[in-house]
Amino acid sequence: MNALGRTFVLVGALALVACAQPAPPPTPPPDTRADDEAALRATIKEWAAAAQAKDAAKFVSFYADDAVVMMAGAPDISGMAAIREGIGAMMQDPHFALSFEPDNVVVARSGDLAYETGPYSMTMTGPGRKPATERGHYVAVWRRQVDGTWKAVVDAPLSDPPAAPAQP
Repeated sequence: MNALGRTFVLVGALALVACAQPAPPPTPPPDTRADDEAALRATIKEWAAAAQAKDAAKFVSFYADDAVVMMAGAPDISGMAAIREGIGAMMQDPHFALSFEPDNVVVARSGDLAYETGPYSMTMTGPGRKPATERGHYVAVWRRQVDGTWKAVVDAPLSDPPAAPAQP
């Protein structure tokens, strides 16, 4: 074997050894879930305050452009324009009141998605033009935006069954 042949054998052997070495595992990103949860809870508190103030523009600003609101007995409200129109109309009701507070906020390890669950109470004008209050629980799914803010992408209130009439 000449010198050139030995060089090719040596280079080939070194390449095989280099390939056999496992690459070190990638370093996982830091776990920021606690900070993300705190930031999201602050956002939810602002969202609830906008509802209590009947500030439709502020309330709607917490939704992503492609969000969907899923309310029982009604077609889904999809997209910012439809949400702005639907929520704006609801908040014009003279008896409108909405309160909610999360029991649970869970942020994905990836830091880009989260969800919250909790109870809510909503009052609207009911039969006889009297206030009618609906209570239930909700789930909201949040997505972190490019600018780092959180926006709701799914908002789904689930009404509790009506209270049973009092027994005589």
